[in-house]
Amino acid sequence: MDSALFPLVTDSDARLPLYLTSVGHWTHQDPVSRADGYPDYQWLQVVSGEGRLMIGGRQMAVKAGQALCLYPNVPHRYEAVKSPWGLHWAAFNGPLSESLLREAGVGESGVYGTARPELAVAHLRGLYELASSSGGSFTGKEMSKRLYAMLLDLRGVLEGAGTGGPHMERLGPVLRLIDEHMHRTITLAEMAEAAETSPQHLCALFRQALEMRPMAYLNRERIKRSKELMFRESGLPIREVARRVGFEHASYFGAVFKRLEGQSPERFKRMHGLKS
Repeated sequence: MDSALFPLVTDSDARLPLYLTSVGHWTHQDPVSRADGYPDYQWLQVVSGEGRLMIGGRQMAVKAGQALCLYPNVPHRYEAVKSPWGLHWAAFNGPLSESLLREAGVGESGVYGTARPELAVAHLRGLYELASSSGGSFTGKEMSKRLYAMLLDLRGVLEGAGTGGPHMERLGPVLRLIDEHMHRTITLAEMAEAAETSPQHLCALFRQALEMRPMAYLNRERIKRSKELMFRESGLPIREVARRVGFEHASYFGAVFKRLEGQSPERFKRMHGLKS
């Protein structure tokens, strides 16, 4: 059954980081054309049929299991090409909306593949159930929390997001190399050899999968290991901690630690009540 709910957005709700403006589902979505766009963000999860989205002079096919994301005030049209075109959707706004979408890799209006569409649908159904159970008295804070959870989970919902997609499989030997041998010098060339690729392509794989360069990942893993080591053997001198996680010089270890953690290793130990 088709259904849509439109929460009352109070002045207090509109000051929340996120707030819901509509939620619902269609067993078959009729054509929608908006020359001036829509005032809120929209996430529309396709559960059956096929459709197409026209936006910015482009036409994109949309199949079951995929999703449409529409940014505010962007002119668009979408319509079914194979019925029934079933959708679950939520419209929302608030100052956190764009940053959370971009963090998930949704930087613009368009069609997005989803590796876990059932998770998106579960969130959308949860929002609908919360709205419908309120009997017309919508709870803005509860809606805001549900929206926050949904947008945080988008990274895991999207195809290739969160897990790095197919690139992570290629990086598996490199990540194992780092995990097992970070106590010694590891060069970019050695990492590339483990992945059976060139250093340049390895850097591209790391950017696509983990949004950082290989040596930056190596340093982050070394700092993480150093913190674990300081807890496990709190009496170790800092220079020995540095050596065991692959830093030749304690001064460089200290500089990297402070850049990543915002404090020196010595201060980290004091804050956690560890032996100096």
